[in-house]
Amino acid sequence: MANHRTYQITASAARKDWSEVPALPVDQYLWLDNGYAPKVEVRSYYTAERLYVQFKVDEEHPLVRYRQPNEPVYTDSCVEFFVQPLLGSDARYLNFELNAAGTLLLQLGEGRDRKYLEDAPPALFEIQTSYAEREQHPEGSGWELEFSIPFDWLSGLFPDFTVSSGQVLRGNFYKCGDETELPHYGSWNRVDSATPNFHLSASFGELVLE
Repeated sequence: MANHRTYQITASAARKDWSEVPALPVDQYLWLDNGYAPKVEVRSYYTAERLYVQFKVDEEHPLVRYRQPNEPVYTDSCVEFFVQPLLGSDARYLNFELNAAGTLLLQLGEGRDRKYLEDAPPALFEIQTSYAEREQHPEGSGWELEFSIPFDWLSGLFPDFTVSSGQVLRGNFYKCGDETELPHYGSWNRVDSATPNFHLSASFGELVLE
């Protein structure tokens, strides 16, 4: 069984400057021994309306091929956030997967039993990425991506979900690139599996709303 990390997600009355939000590392690189483990930091906070997530990735040559929702962005340079809102009462989780250009793959379910949420427009999640700027200045060494999850939308999928201080969710943050020049699989909470598989909710960490 994996050792579970805990991330305290702070509350805010309004949008925050990301420099004010503590970072945690996506530093558990598994399954491939090719020496490649890009530095990745993730930050998160919440307001009464939304959960905000930001990834900072140190990656020299991000691969971006997919531009349409629910295409296989995990084969590009990709960051992912899996979240299980109802600890103990609902095994389903959401997997948000985004390549460096912000193309979103979104599913809901459990393990391999998941469905695409094709009726959720990507604009709902306020996705922002530095990739366009990176294309103009290719000498840079990294990229950033942020998005947010509306709580009213989340409650529509999980009617028993409420936002309150002390609320415990479960989830994990990932960095991958199945078909990049140097394939890699990184996670925040270590995944207990002998083969590549991010869809193991038993390996999720705890996300505590402060």
